[in-house]
Amino acid sequence: MQENRGMGAVAFAASESAEESRLLARTGRCLKRAGLIAGLLVGCLGGTAFAGTTTATSVVVPSYFNATSSVANWNSLTTTARKVPTTAILNPNSGPGVKEDPNYAAAIARLRAAGGKVLGYVSTSYGKRSLSAVVTDINTYVALYKVDGFFIDEMTSDSQISHIQFYQSIYNYIKGLNATYSVTANPGTNIPELYASLPTADQFVVFESTAKSYAKYQPMSWQTAYPKSRFVHMVYGATAAQLPGVVQYAKTHGAGGVYVTSLSGGNPYKALPPYWNDEVADAAAP
Repeated sequence: MQENRGMGAVAFAASESAEESRLLARTGRCLKRAGLIAGLLVGCLGGTAFAGTTTATSVVVPSYFNATSSVANWNSLTTTARKVPTTAILNPNSGPGVKEDPNYAAAIARLRAAGGKVLGYVSTSYGKRSLSAVVTDINTYVALYKVDGFFIDEMTSDSQISHIQFYQSIYNYIKGLNATYSVTANPGTNIPELYASLPTADQFVVFESTAKSYAKYQPMSWQTAYPKSRFVHMVYGATAAQLPGVVQYAKTHGAGGVYVTSLSGGNPYKALPPYWNDEVADAAAP
């Protein structure tokens, strides 16, 4: 989920650039070599439950709050990073913006010094945004901020080959820039296994919705073959009373990363929830 969409129009390309064509062609060859068959594209939804974890669950935080007016939120994340593995998703303006904001740069530096990681937010409009526009955002983050990778939002979740090819092209481009960059993608729902096996990202947000909907969530059976660290659940509209159960449900249903908030509406990520310290403690508990 992104915020501030109205602050800038999303660029759509009328045709692919030469660079887009090259990246997509290379990805197409990789897909052919993988020997795609329909069975690989469809995962089975089942009542799969995962064993409880004995290590801290990481927190993956959509940090869509301003670095100037919400300094307290960023400082809280820095404190959190000393307690549990912490990833903050940086989103200055539904993307990187056009120039460095020194307040964001300072917040990033503090968080990374405490052991946290920062991912740059990049919209893809469910495969409708041009590859060149996505690449431009990625390059801008690299030029402006010290990021550890990228959060690829609005990922498709279907079996369409062109969509899978698009996201693998993005992944390959990022890894080509720096193999240590991590890539978290957000379809917000369960996906066919091929997205993970190629891969198209290192980590996937496979649930992003309300606490009410989360009670019915079941992971895909194929997820048991992958480390929990590859999957994240984001739950909003959860009360303080629901918090412990939601975090525990994430741990036993395949998530190595979690974010829970009491906020909801158009941007449930505009601030940390009032129970943030309790959430960190729940995530840290075995």
